[in-house]
Amino acid sequence: MHYGDELTLQDVAKVAFMTPESFCRYFKKHTGHTFVSFLNEVRINEACKNLITHRFENINSIAYKCGFKSITNFNRVFKLVIGVTPKVYLDNYHNNIVILNRTAS
Repeated sequence: MHYGDELTLQDVAKVAFMTPESFCRYFKKHTGHTFVSFLNEVRINEACKNLITHRFENINSIAYKCGFKSITNFNRVFKLVIGVTPKVYLDNYHNNIVILNRTAS
């Protein structure tokens, strides 16, 4: 729910009434992900939704709204999670829509 906020491991562990170290072990054991990798995947998933629904005027605003502090980091994490840059992802999405519309006609 707060993926767009600044979230630290210490803050999340405190909410769970655990030390950061205990929280990390618990989280990884039960999810198979580190807290940071899980948070990044949630943020990138939201960014993808926003990209394809045109909820923001540009990619930079999506990055900041989803909790990333820099465009460089957003682009790096996006490519790591999705496999392509946000721009390529958006271009591929639009190209697929055009192809689907042509075949439906």
